[in-house]
Amino acid sequence: IGHTYHIEYGAEDGYSKPENTEPKVSVAGAVTEYEATYYYFTATIDVTYPAGATLTCSLDSTTYTATTTTGTYQFQVHKVGTWTVKATNGSESESKQVVITSDGQSESVELSFVKIYGISRDITASSPAWARTDMAVGMTATASVGTSAGSSDFDNAMPWKGMVRETVSTNDVMVKIPKFYYRRYREGNIEHIQIADKPAAGFSVHPLFNHGGVESECAYVGAYKTSSNNKSVTGASPQASQTRAQFRTNAKAKGAGWSLIDIAAVSAIQMLMLVEFANNNMQSVIGRGYCDGNSASLKTGSCDSVPNLTGRPSGTDGKTGVVYRGIEDFWGNIWEWVDGVNWNGGTYYVCNDPSKYADDTATGYTQLSYTGATSWSQSYITEEGLDTGANPHVMLPKAAGSGSESTFMCDACWSSTGWRVFLHGGPWLDGSRCGLFTASLNYSSSNSHAYLGSRLLYIPS
Repeated sequence: IGHTYHIEYGAEDGYSKPENTEPKVSVAGAVTEYEATYYYFTATIDVTYPAGATLTCSLDSTTYTATTTTGTYQFQVHKVGTWTVKATNGSESESKQVVITSDGQSESVELSFVKIYGISRDITASSPAWARTDMAVGMTATASVGTSAGSSDFDNAMPWKGMVRETVSTNDVMVKIPKFYYRRYREGNIEHIQIADKPAAGFSVHPLFNHGGVESECAYVGAYKTSSNNKSVTGASPQASQTRAQFRTNAKAKGAGWSLIDIAAVSAIQMLMLVEFANNNMQSVIGRGYCDGNSASLKTGSCDSVPNLTGRPSGTDGKTGVVYRGIEDFWGNIWEWVDGVNWNGGTYYVCNDPSKYADDTATGYTQLSYTGATSWSQSYITEEGLDTGANPHVMLPKAAGSGSESTFMCDACWSSTGWRVFLHGGPWLDGSRCGLFTASLNYSSSNSHAYLGSRLLYIPS
């Protein structure tokens, strides 16, 4: 009696597949011989990944799945090619490719759902440059000049990728900033700033997205200086000659979630810019801003044609505006009143609850652990303080006087005794003293002037 046998040999286990695999009929007393050549191939891929996630390793139609979810796993693979290692947990996923070319090859790969970008700097060093850390290592960023477009590796990284101009329901042009997490700390003289796109151990939601203890998924900062009728629009003259309290009242009158730009928003923009460009001297890497010997304010929208909305338009540096990811003239043109900071005789008080913003008071505010001097006058900042309490995000002058336009923080500060309110950025005529960290703490709450303006902030509910 004859029997039909179907013989199959798989190649996935590392052996070659015999050529003769057609079904055969057995005949009593007959002997059939088969010949096959076997080749064995094994490479290993060691993976570190978020514990609890499902982990796979695939090439073409072959997919291996990790049998544990402990956070480490070793795959043995038996094919030459580019393998894709992927970790998935709910809506979160991360994958990387591993190229296998030879028998016995061993590769390691780390998958993380959280992406962290950082910088570090010795605060006693005069150089304004920071070293890149974490996933920022090897990344670069350059600003546009005129029609020559700059480029940034951060265009594909959150939260920078999500920073876009939007016209909101009030017809104000704003820049949306997605929620991010941060760490700012020091190890000896080395300061670290890190930005994460998702929650991570040791990180906190940046206070821009946690006003008054209420978290938000994003914040909107005015793309332009505030103009008449409390608008953020192009082609308008910046509103000036109002006190901080007047700007505050007018901003709040726009409706729920609206306020004057505050110290939390300033801090967030400072951190985003620092991590992207890794330099305190933003006048050098992005542009001086409209600050060199000008005699009046510049209309909004002068940077609308700048490629990528980061850099400066054509013209003499110092006679043109600057823009960072859609935020125009963060320094230069006119000063910006900033809420959430009060100063009294060298002591800083900060608040992150817009319902409690007020002038000349410590009520509802928290005193920072560091102080400043009351005698700064166009003094170049050498150190920004780091609060040891609940406000490590706040970067305000701690020491000044021995710096310059190209060393330490590269920007200047002013101060006085008594209760004072906070101005940021510098105006149209202060030249190299303007910049990312420029701070004035010498104006009283009753002051107003043609070169004192502001910017809107909107936090959606």
